[in-house]
Amino acid sequence: MLQVFSQNYILLVSAVLVLLFILSQFFHIFDLKGAIAAVVLGAVVSFLGYITWLILLIIFALSSHIVTKYRFQYKKEHKYQEGELGERKISNVVYAGTIGLIISVANYISPYHLPYFLLFSASFAAITADTFASEIGTLDSNTYMITTLKRTNTGVNGGISVLGEIAALAGASIIGLSYSLMSINQHVYLDFLAITIAGFISCQVDSVLGALFENDGKLSKGQVNFLASFSAILFVIPFFAYIH
Repeated sequence: MLQVFSQNYILLVSAVLVLLFILSQFFHIFDLKGAIAAVVLGAVVSFLGYITWLILLIIFALSSHIVTKYRFQYKKEHKYQEGELGERKISNVVYAGTIGLIISVANYISPYHLPYFLLFSASFAAITADTFASEIGTLDSNTYMITTLKRTNTGVNGGISVLGEIAALAGASIIGLSYSLMSINQHVYLDFLAITIAGFISCQVDSVLGALFENDGKLSKGQVNFLASFSAILFVIPFFAYIH
């Protein structure tokens, strides 16, 4: 049975998406194709999930853009930057949104009562942690390969640093806190911890996969992002079953 949305809800979501498209172009958050893909993703999660899902996406996009632009000139000089002006492309949106899109569809069609917003948030905690680790971690020259803990070049797949790890934890925490503020319940603090830890752990999974498979061309960046994001889901599912 198709869900019926009120006219006010449709107008609200449409207005927000149009505004986000305009702002994304003005502030160079996405290139044109990336912005269109982001609007489509936002529309899907808004109507297959709820407005809170869209809000979480906006928080992810804005916080990621802020760390992307932080010391951008330094990153550009060392060729660490994203795009020409920090803008992200359609491939970035696809990598980040695939798991979230699948969860949104499951939320809409599944007859089972599962914590879909929790799973959705965990998947984006993973992507946010990875983005923060990449964008802030490149500012730390003391980089080590996660699989050997030997010094390596900054910016290489699988490279980690103390600053990057702190940034990853901060990124995951932002999504965990955002979820908690929008989903008040008796387990709110535990949910915050679960999402934050899931995001941080999945960031390490991303680094390990990057070191072992992406550097050798056995996995693409998108496949690594997908698997790392999925690992966050695997963490929070047993957590939810145990707590709830």
